[in-house]
Amino acid sequence: MWITDPPYADAVNYHEITEFFIAWLRKNVPEEFKDWTWDSRRALAIKGIGDDFRRSMIDAYRAMAENMPDDGMQCVMFTHQDTGVWSDMIGIFWAAGLQVVAAWYIATETTSELKKGGYVQGTVILMLRKRAAGDRAGFKQRILPAVRTEVKHQIETMMHLNDEVKDRMGEPVFNDSDLQMAGYAAALKVLTAYTQIGGEDVTAFAMRPRQRGEVTVVDEIVQQAAEAANSLLVPEGIAPDTWHKLNGIQRFYLRMMDMESTGASKLDNYQNFAKAFRVVDYTKVMASMTANKAQLKHVTDFVSRDLTESTELGASWLGRLIIGLQQLLAETEPQVVIGQLQAELPDFMEVRPLLIDMLSFMEKMAPEDEVRQAAEVLGARLRNLRALGQ
Repeated sequence: MWITDPPYADAVNYHEITEFFIAWLRKNVPEEFKDWTWDSRRALAIKGIGDDFRRSMIDAYRAMAENMPDDGMQCVMFTHQDTGVWSDMIGIFWAAGLQVVAAWYIATETTSELKKGGYVQGTVILMLRKRAAGDRAGFKQRILPAVRTEVKHQIETMMHLNDEVKDRMGEPVFNDSDLQMAGYAAALKVLTAYTQIGGEDVTAFAMRPRQRGEVTVVDEIVQQAAEAANSLLVPEGIAPDTWHKLNGIQRFYLRMMDMESTGASKLDNYQNFAKAFRVVDYTKVMASMTANKAQLKHVTDFVSRDLTESTELGASWLGRLIIGLQQLLAETEPQVVIGQLQAELPDFMEVRPLLIDMLSFMEKMAPEDEVRQAAEVLGARLRNLRALGQ
């Protein structure tokens, strides 16, 4: 049994951390470890980024695989929120001859203060065995349904645990970032079972240097896993039917509005969810891009150029609602605002329930009192259209 908690691209200098424990363990060495060499071997530490780092990781995991019996196992603890990093981990395990047979998401950080910051609360525990002999070929079109099924199972299991803990303790264990990362782990489990993807040997694929800006089939599948996870993460207060009809920029804005209500402000969260929702340029809806103080633009922060039909947000239903709310705040009559929505949205009556749903959400989540009040007024007027038979 090999148990590893690897760094990724110098994210953590484990060789330095180890020296803290060595300093006191070597003074009273446990009997079982009396023959160990009590040195961090700092010179041998795997460090760096890019292809050299990836090859060093492959060498390490291949060496462990070659020195374990066929019924041996590896336990790998890993935490990262970047799809590219998870793609690299798939390649590392492929080239080492290993297959992920189980993925567990374990809560390791449970303080309320960490939850407020939107930080991941846990670590993915990957269990690996030697990949079975023989070929198993797969193509993206066949692999994607299996990835989505595994992601769905993983997310639903964690959400069920969240509900149980929330009922007992008043707050969930896992936040959205945790659930998103669990989706990557689910993709890892499916992909590492294959020896060929799209007719290419996975070991050769994993060893090939990555080109700058290259998007591989593995990157695409991991991205699809992130999208599958996010499609299941419906913000509380929005109907699932509404969520599934929204495009990327609308999902991004509402999702991050929900996360900001818990105190989340890490730029990494915005970047990762923008990738998952395939937002072309999420910076257009950001008021701040500071690393630990990132923030969306509030309804009152948007200017006319942000909301033209040529922009992602402006062309969306949410963009039309933001314009309407700004008009209400400028003391335009509600009926005039509704008239404009009817004129600008050819399918107005069909999308009216979605507009009402988004306004109800903004009524609860918008940080400004005047915006919440405007959302309440506009939502009430839209509901009254049905009562009036319009």
